[in-house]
Amino acid sequence: MPIAPACNYILYNVLMKGPKMMRRLFLLLLMLPSLLLAQPLQRVAPEEVGMDSRHLLYADDALNEAIANGEIPGAVLAVVRHGKMAYLKAYGNRQVYPTVEPMTTSTIFDMASCSKSMSTAISVMILAERGKLRMLDPVERYIPGFENWKSEDGKVKQTIRIQDLMTHSSGLPPYGPTEELIKKYGSPSPEGLLEYICHVKRDFRPKTDFQYSCLNFITLQHIVEKVSGQSLSDFARENIFDVLGMHYTDYLPCAPDAGGVWQNTCDPVWASLMPEGQDWRSLVAPTTKEKDGSVLRGQVHDPLAHYLNGGISGNAGVFSCADDIAILCAALQNGGEWNGHRILAPLTVKTMRTVPRAVLPLGRALGWDSYSDYASNNGDIFSATTYGHTGFTGTNIVIDPENDTSVILLVNAVHPEEGRSSMVRLRSLISNVVAASIRKDGPLWTEETYNAHWFKRYREFMYDAPIKADDIVMLGNSLTEGGGEWSELGWKNVRNRGIVGDVIEGITRRLHQILPGHPRKIYLLSGANDISHDLSTDSIVTLMSQCIDRIRRESPDTQVYLQSLLPINESFHRYKRLEGKTAQVPEINARLEQLAREKGIRYVDLFPLFVEKGTNSLRTDLTTDGLHLNREGYKIWAKKLRTVR
Repeated sequence: MPIAPACNYILYNVLMKGPKMMRRLFLLLLMLPSLLLAQPLQRVAPEEVGMDSRHLLYADDALNEAIANGEIPGAVLAVVRHGKMAYLKAYGNRQVYPTVEPMTTSTIFDMASCSKSMSTAISVMILAERGKLRMLDPVERYIPGFENWKSEDGKVKQTIRIQDLMTHSSGLPPYGPTEELIKKYGSPSPEGLLEYICHVKRDFRPKTDFQYSCLNFITLQHIVEKVSGQSLSDFARENIFDVLGMHYTDYLPCAPDAGGVWQNTCDPVWASLMPEGQDWRSLVAPTTKEKDGSVLRGQVHDPLAHYLNGGISGNAGVFSCADDIAILCAALQNGGEWNGHRILAPLTVKTMRTVPRAVLPLGRALGWDSYSDYASNNGDIFSATTYGHTGFTGTNIVIDPENDTSVILLVNAVHPEEGRSSMVRLRSLISNVVAASIRKDGPLWTEETYNAHWFKRYREFMYDAPIKADDIVMLGNSLTEGGGEWSELGWKNVRNRGIVGDVIEGITRRLHQILPGHPRKIYLLSGANDISHDLSTDSIVTLMSQCIDRIRRESPDTQVYLQSLLPINESFHRYKRLEGKTAQVPEINARLEQLAREKGIRYVDLFPLFVEKGTNSLRTDLTTDGLHLNREGYKIWAKKLRTVR
């Protein structure tokens, strides 16, 4: 929730609901200082951080194909580079059963095993920084009765240490028999689950093998809680999520009611930020369909985390969204600090992503995966220092410190049921696309190339609703942008894609925001700014030809309408770089008309409608500055286009 609505929400409830709301409102007031600091990462165009947005469309293709094939219901993809959000898109639906709900970039996901890295591992490292524990400490130091490894004959023993849990080299089994444990200990029963872990047979001697195990991180949960004196949920919130302003990230504890139906036992932190009357669960992507026909929504999917640990568990249980995870990734890319708020020291972050010497062949770092057999989500192109983690529900985090880039792919792949597809290949494909989109460390385009307004509009188009097949696109520079929504046209689905100051080359560079939607029509107008940049008529026509060729190549069914340049009027003396260029406009238009014939597209001659009789100058009654049109001018333009077929 933005800050102003949050303040309005407080005022409304104080005035209308009185004492009943005071406790909740007091808590929200306490949160306001952190809310003021908690802003999502700055959104930029990929080119502003050295990435090619046209290449990133291959990620869109891969995700849309997976959705079309019924492999996943939907997804959210976020790319962080240099501490900025370079790409953020939602695809498909977050729910397909029992009703359909479209995916949004603000959707909150069950992060599943990504919780191990996002919460448990970082919590352990925070305690290590504070001198409360060390990686070589025996587990039994914190959990009395925890059995170490011993040989079959009992003659050889070896201590299991915290580092062994963090790197999945402890020898603990991968998982626990949930139903058996429920029968023996009841549900939920964190103590019963811990007792099982303490005494279950170890599968191998510590540090001699790698075996991914949820039991490792459930054990770490108990160590964090023993050392800190807080629940894992409270410790992570206080020391990670609140510090960074991740206010849509939380554990969702649950327990059965008197009738045996599992219910959330308290609201998540974002419940207080919801609009009045909106259930906090509405933001959450559901997971599996239950036996009674309902879908699991707002309770952790993992059985041990759910039924034994009641939603707060070291192996799973965190719920989060792309914007919040992006902040965490930005902090890790920045040595543990973001926006002046630190969760870890730089050396700690480096240590976390480094595989300890004792388990070097195994490929697991401290709470993260570097190059084990599970690390295919890193793809094939990112640097050798890349690390990350995945979650069973379909979530994925990949961080490349060398290239200062993170990939966050969030999918509820287990909805409405498990086993429809594997995320293994899709994760790798997306990582490869993102890695290959990196072109340089600095921006590809700067404000020397295009002005600040150009970048602003370019970013708006990135996050705007996609162009569709029945859309009509008005494409051009300030003259097009000044037409607003082109309401005078009387057409449906008119999309304004004009940008003040744009040139033909700039229009061509941003066609990838338009052509994948294969719009019905494109009305193209550009050239005035090219003239002001002293381009020759030949150069302008050549650039326009290249632009048209690309439109026809990438969207062959789109009808292209090439519009003439409008006249200019130098008597206003507003645009010095256009002085002496009046005669070039009809010269260019003659060449554009010829180009339209050669390309077999419709030419729309606007010039005669706006010119002073007997001159080549723009009518003074239709302009505000000798270049741009007033409202009456746009009415004339729109009337002309309505006659064009």
